[in-house]
Amino acid sequence: MVTIEASIDIQRPVEAVFAFVSDGRNNPQWQGAFKEVQVTPDGPPTVGTRMKGVASFLGVKLEPTAEITALEPNRSFSFKGTSGPASIEGTYRFEAAGEGTRISSTFQVEPGGLFKVAGPVFASQFKKQTDTDLQRLKALLEAQA
Repeated sequence: MVTIEASIDIQRPVEAVFAFVSDGRNNPQWQGAFKEVQVTPDGPPTVGTRMKGVASFLGVKLEPTAEITALEPNRSFSFKGTSGPASIEGTYRFEAAGEGTRISSTFQVEPGGLFKVAGPVFASQFKKQTDTDLQRLKALLEAQA
């Protein structure tokens, strides 16, 4: 099991950051691995909302699926999913930080197959991707201000 944690401050209100991040349809705009995401049912995210995507990680094409398992509006949401040979559980937390928002993420990933063989490379690349994604999210949301 690999645990990855990351956080960043974004100069946008908590409500705006939460609304954007919790809507899986936005993932391709800020998460580099995702090419597309379908969300069901349509509408605001709730516990049970499912996401199916097309992504690539370490050169492997993936069709990840995930489901929101807990959601506290403007505070946090958690999900559980699978992505090819890996399973993941993650939580995003949102809190006021001055006039902006601190978003923190924790992911627990169980790599399998080729990802398990890659071991330390998988973990370091996942952490690098997570940090890059949060930087992209910050730039995107702050540009909308």
